[in-house]
Amino acid sequence: MLPSLLGGWLWTEIAQAAELQFWRFEPAQNRLVFSTDVSVQPQVQLIPDPTRLVVDLPGIQLRQPTVRQSLSGTVRSVRVGQFDNFTTRIVVELDPAYVVDPNQVKVEGTSGNNWSIALPTPQRIGSTLTRSPVSPEAVQTPILPSPPSPAQRATPPRDTAPPEISARPDQPGLEDISITQDGLFFKTTGNTPEVSVQRSRNRRQVVVTLRGLTANPELTRRTFNPDYFGIQQLKVRQSQNSPSQTEVVLDVSRSSPNWFASVSRFGGVSVLPQVRDRAPRPTSTVSLLQGETPQAPAATSLAQVTQVRAVQLGGDQMLVQADRPISYLTAWEGSQYRLTIRAAQLASGVQPPRVGLGSPLSAVQFRQDQTGLSILSTPATGVRIVGVQRRSSDSIILRLARAGSPASTVQIPTPAPTPTAPTTPLPRPGRKVVVIDPGHGGRDPGAIGINGLRETNVVLPISLDVSRILQQQGLTVYLTRTDEREIDLEPRVSLAERVRADVFVSIHANAISMSRPDVNGLETYYAPGSSAGARLAQSIHNSVLGSINMGDRGVRSARFYVIRRTSMPAALVETGFVTGAIDNPRLADPAFRRQMAEAIARGILRYLSGS
Repeated sequence: MLPSLLGGWLWTEIAQAAELQFWRFEPAQNRLVFSTDVSVQPQVQLIPDPTRLVVDLPGIQLRQPTVRQSLSGTVRSVRVGQFDNFTTRIVVELDPAYVVDPNQVKVEGTSGNNWSIALPTPQRIGSTLTRSPVSPEAVQTPILPSPPSPAQRATPPRDTAPPEISARPDQPGLEDISITQDGLFFKTTGNTPEVSVQRSRNRRQVVVTLRGLTANPELTRRTFNPDYFGIQQLKVRQSQNSPSQTEVVLDVSRSSPNWFASVSRFGGVSVLPQVRDRAPRPTSTVSLLQGETPQAPAATSLAQVTQVRAVQLGGDQMLVQADRPISYLTAWEGSQYRLTIRAAQLASGVQPPRVGLGSPLSAVQFRQDQTGLSILSTPATGVRIVGVQRRSSDSIILRLARAGSPASTVQIPTPAPTPTAPTTPLPRPGRKVVVIDPGHGGRDPGAIGINGLRETNVVLPISLDVSRILQQQGLTVYLTRTDEREIDLEPRVSLAERVRADVFVSIHANAISMSRPDVNGLETYYAPGSSAGARLAQSIHNSVLGSINMGDRGVRSARFYVIRRTSMPAALVETGFVTGAIDNPRLADPAFRRQMAEAIARGILRYLSGS
């Protein structure tokens, strides 16, 4: 939130979940670049054996399946997936023969939305590079499940026997599979595996691939019929020997839920159905090889149990800290929000936080069961539970929001964004007031274009960059919104009138039928009869076309509400077509959006300076 907005322009609706808009790995520069639709504080780790750059984006959702970019050279792959409900994870994995110096990894942000992470030149293991020590927490952090290769996506024929590959006892292995009250638990030994889950097109088969594991021969020799969770048959096969790879194949009904995998931080892999259905569940843990066991795996000894050492309520958030990395689940139970820390228990002396008059929670309770420790929170009147955000590997925060105030944020120690200087000089007028209006927002995403590109995800970062540039040039800038929320047209105009803006600029992205990808280009509008608005629109239009090679669809008048009802000079910029074959990929590129923002800002400054 800009400082100029903190005095009173705080909208009351809570922003919806933020998204990862764009990412790219540039092999020539060994650089990862990405952007989000709101400001984010990346958490960056370097994990060894093999070397992986792990970037967690708290509060960001991917909203698509895990994706993988395969590369050649010293960097082997880049994987992007949803680590948990509130964190997107990006993993850059090096060739196992190479390492990098953690002290030379450079994390830079040109804004809170746009970040780049540059890796030093990887060095071959055994060279003169001395590897910096990595903390035990970093080593224990689970890696992102990677999707199967195209060859693995096809469902193996039912009548084809798996290849005869012998298991080697010295390799990390899949020792047993247990059926718990929540799903499946794979007992593993050795290094943490990479896991992916793929469902066949006919939805009758789910294949869980475990890379880096050799299956217990006793599992591969038998076919199991567990008759729980809708699993009609379960088979284990050793599909590859070097490197080792094991597949667990579940025959299920078409109507059964999808499954997802989670690598446990204290050993093993959980494979769980995404939603609860009416299929039978065991009343106790059942091992496929050993039969019924008295308790769930991963909680067999105190040494394996996560100790929750603090649950503290402060301000509009509740902090949960443990002695090791936290794995958790969330759900509502009536009016109570349940946060379950898997395979955890309270450390000695830990009490629920005190609640009282003015507290955002009216009650906090602890409940211990076979799954782990559940923290049940009841929000006070006028308070919403926004969700859980990871603060570090061993601490998480329950985020709360009171009516009439923005959701609390967590300050994470990462480098502050360093704004990039415009590529050409900008005119400096006297101090003026400008209102920038990012179109649409929240439940109104605006136009939807090719590859699902949403107008709001284009115009908000452009608007924020325009505001930043104008403020650097000495202007007072107000934005009608600074995050993803829905705002009616009238409040946008009212803001401009209330602050007595010198100019009002609304930023949008255009669209036409998906059948017309040939339509591309810039359009700029002003209100009919407004000569000042026409000059402002022409100045912005000329500035954009003067610095960006794109189609010119002209400057014209239109009766758009926000430019027709404002008393000051106003313009509406359509920055390109999200449905256009040329404009769409450019609008999805943060570098292009920054270039567009700089051009719009220059046009506003030229208008205000009279040049």
